Amino acid sequence: MNEKIDAIIIDDEENFTASLEILLRKHFPKINIVAEANTVKSGVSAINKFSPKLVFLDINLPDGSGFDILDKTTEKSYEIIFTTAFTEFAFRAFEVSALHYLMKPMTVDKLREAIERYERVHEQDFFDEKLQVLKQSLLYRPEKILLPTAKGTGIFNISDIIYCEAVSNYCTVFFIDGSFNTLTKPLQYLDKILNDLDFVRIHSRYLINMRYVHQYLYGRNAQVQLTNQKLFPISQIQKPIFLERLKQFAKS
Repeated sequence: MNEKIDAIIIDDEENFTASLEILLRKHFPKINIVAEANTVKSGVSAINKFSPKLVFLDINLPDGSGFDILDKTTEKSYEIIFTTAFTEFAFRAFEVSALHYLMKPMTVDKLREAIERYERVHEQDFFDEKLQVLKQSLLYRPEKILLPTAKGTGIFNISDIIYCEAVSNYCTVFFIDGSFNTLTKPLQYLDKILNDLDFVRIHSRYLINMRYVHQYLYGRNAQVQLTNQKLFPISQIQKPIFLERLKQFAKS
């Protein structure tokens, strides 16, 4: 992409806005900052006035959130790079929704990664669904997940996943109805995203949904049986982790 990219920064932290603009002008001259805003109201006004191609959008604003801006703007042909100081949980949320993001504090390398991601993937497919997944992941307990499949991006109910199996550099997700889907990501990708959502890694090959544990078969070669009657080995390394998670899950 060699043409100029008109952009707007919407963030209520003056130091961050100033730093971001300096880095953009120095390292990414193709990004043309046409306006800045620091509230939902001024952000909506700037977007409707300048029709930018790219918006650097903070999630927390004094009079609302970045999601409010997306709801209120009449022109929605722009791409978004969210800027946030949220914790690691937010990182997983952004990974799940497959949108562009920039974590604070910011570095040139992080900024470059976000812009390259923007340039590489002009992805309007399922935009509204992705946005809902992101919003839900940040504000509530997520119910859906976006996953990269061989055919594109799929939206799945997390509660429908019974287990995931590593297959070389990919993994296969198995659902409660007996269907399955091969993902173009390794198992550790799902482990990172689903670890806090009732899933636990029991083996280098398997990630299971605790909701579907039927029984634990103890012994030197311990196994777990899921409600679909399939038996899975539990590695010695993962065994104490699994037992602790099983105890916590039983209490909850």
